[in-house]
Amino acid sequence: MTTHAQPGSIYSPDPHDSAPGGLLLRARLTGIAVAAGATTWISALLYTGNRMKEEVIPVEIWGSMAFMLGALSLVALVLSTNATGRRKGRYIAKVELVLMAAAVVWCPLVIAYPDDTPAWVIPFDMCWPLSMIGMFVIGVAVVRVGRFRGLLRWQFLLCGLWLLVAGVGQGVLGDDGGSYPGTVWLGLSYGVLGLRLAVTPRVVLPAADR
Repeated sequence: MTTHAQPGSIYSPDPHDSAPGGLLLRARLTGIAVAAGATTWISALLYTGNRMKEEVIPVEIWGSMAFMLGALSLVALVLSTNATGRRKGRYIAKVELVLMAAAVVWCPLVIAYPDDTPAWVIPFDMCWPLSMIGMFVIGVAVVRVGRFRGLLRWQFLLCGLWLLVAGVGQGVLGDDGGSYPGTVWLGLSYGVLGLRLAVTPRVVLPAADR
């Protein structure tokens, strides 16, 4: 009797990482981190308002760092489930993890150097928007690979569209209300995805195992 791996399986090829219980716990913890990070940054954005466009406000930076840490855990979940593919697709998630780690490092650096930013800090600064572009690439890859099913398959792409929504909102509404579209989208994309993973982590399992 022979067995065949199902193409749609999202389990890691590592036999020590194939237990559904471990995957469910990881998905739940990831969801908590993503929801908490998104909520923290949304609160900071609403608190600071337009002031963040004129000066570095620590509460907003720390909020963005909390969000980035949650998003980083989300990409780690994507990598561990091969949701961007088992071969070349894994490099997409690995590159994104590097960009996000550098963006996390930028947060305390910009607080330490709010005015005279040293040249060596600039690459860390660039990693923030690059990581958000990377999330769009992650979202497209997750949709194409199809390891996740149903709404979950598309929620990563919704998260990846955050930078576009925030940029268009800023361009259309200007300084007065330009931050609101991005803030709302942050809650609808990352916030909802985080809550869903935290409450119903079984959505990351193949349909037959739910």
